[in-house]
Order: sequence, then C-alpha cells, then structure tokens
Amino acid sequence: MVTSTWPEESVRTGINRCVEACVALVQVSEDCAAACLALEGNGEITHCFLADLDCIEVCSATSRLLSWHVHSDGATAIAMLETCRESCSASFEACERMAELYPSWLTCTMACRRVMDACGTLLAAL
Repeated sequence: MVTSTWPEESVRTGINRCVEACVALVQVSEDCAAACLALEGNGEITHCFLADLDCIEVCSATSRLLSWHVHSDGATAIAMLETCRESCSASFEACERMAELYPSWLTCTMACRRVMDACGTLLAAL
C-alpha cells in the first residue's frame, strides 16, 4: 500500500468542503427519495428514487472515508471521489427531469452540483 501525505491546507480545505457537501446531499436526497415514495409510481419516479438511494450510500461512504484520512492511499480516495461524482451526476440528471414537474426537486440538483464541484476540486488537488 502506497501512502502519501496530502498537503495540509488546500487538500484539508477540499476534504472539509467535500465532506460537508456529501452530508448535506444525503439529507436532501433522503427527502427527495421520500417524496418519490409519496408519488404514484412510474418509470421516471422509480429511476429518481433509485438514483437518490445510490447517491445517499456513495456520499455517506465518501464522507466517512475522507473524514478519517489525513494520510491516505491516494488511489482509494481518488476512486471514491470519482464514484461519488458519477453517482451525484446520475442523481442530478434524474432530479433535474423530476424538477420539470416538481420544482422542489431543484434543491436536490443544487446539492448534487455542490458535491460534484467539491469532488472535482479535491480530485484536482490530489
């Protein structure tokens, strides 16, 4: 296992932003998933619900992984950040389609965008 010491300030700031964004997105996605359950199901609602559930799990795991690493296996952190960004992208697209009918879904898209941006910034710093 190759370990690297991350530069403290810029990476630590990036980690903190990513963790905060992930935690916030989990809360928003849980609300969005609950709203999906309250609607009469169709393919689009089911797709959004499953994308939200995936996003909740990946963001939760990403925030936990980043929270305990000061020194880290860079490959693991990079893979997790890339997975998180992809999961948020899928959730973003599903929620964006739902927002056409239910404007409150825009909260989910904004939270997804925040995580995608935070993950991208941290990936660039690593």
